[in-house]
Amino acid sequence: MRILVGIGLLAFLIGRLDVKEIFFHLKEMEVKYLGYALIPYFLFILFSTWRWQILLDYKKMNVHFRDSLIIYFIALFFNNFLPTTVGGDVMRVVYSMKNRKTDAVAIVLADRILGFIGLFIFGLFAVGYLYLFQGRSEFVLLMIIGLLILIFITFILFSQRAYSIFAPMMLKIKIFRIGERINNLHKTMTEFGSAWGIIILCITQSLIIQGLLTFPPYLVLKGINNQCELSILPFFVYLPIINVVSMIPISFNALGVRENAYVFLFRRVGLSGEVSITVSLVSFFLIFLWSLLGGIFFIFYKKVE
Repeated sequence: MRILVGIGLLAFLIGRLDVKEIFFHLKEMEVKYLGYALIPYFLFILFSTWRWQILLDYKKMNVHFRDSLIIYFIALFFNNFLPTTVGGDVMRVVYSMKNRKTDAVAIVLADRILGFIGLFIFGLFAVGYLYLFQGRSEFVLLMIIGLLILIFITFILFSQRAYSIFAPMMLKIKIFRIGERINNLHKTMTEFGSAWGIIILCITQSLIIQGLLTFPPYLVLKGINNQCELSILPFFVYLPIINVVSMIPISFNALGVRENAYVFLFRRVGLSGEVSITVSLVSFFLIFLWSLLGGIFFIFYKKVE
């Protein structure tokens, strides 16, 4: 259903645009800018791996950075085919857990949550800019509510005292020992609650990651003829919003959702729908290219023992 929804959203958008113009932009794009755009995407992968590595080291999982990087590429590869990014997270757990499955799950969960917090903080600055300088407030509530929910979830997961309210209720879930497993996972998660230095560092890395993600679409735009005069500022403002909107789980891999968001937002700064959707699709294709390296690693890499 999500694949069909994504295709439907994309088809609806393309049906309102000039397809010939989209193909013209693709055909005339300067390839060197695509090469430039691959660099910040690689840095995004590098910083994401580094953030995960810090949490692995904190738990003394004995996974070398080289292995973490290879595993992250494998996870990125599986994100293309499994629903949302959970598929990639499962691969990270499987390849890094050794005999410590609960620890591996807790680390990936903490990494994901701290990444989301960084995204919403970056997004809050973006919508704050829109509100102060353009008087637009349509995304302010989304960012504030999202950030508050994430902070609440983080507090529950990292605090033994806060979770103690829910622990007895969890134990009542007997099927597949789900309640017991959740409580065991939480005991592992609470170890991060006192590691404020680690938490702040990971959130800082998440902010850097969001900054890096603004550069590839801008460089793709630079490669499209007659579109070089736009500054990078709108990408710092709109990309976090697009990334948040793309988290809405109604389509496969945010297909269609992301492209509609690009067109809706970048029209405000004078980009045509044809240019916006081209930037979106090409940017997605570039990160897909990097993920193919993970497919090669998947074939030849031996799981950490």
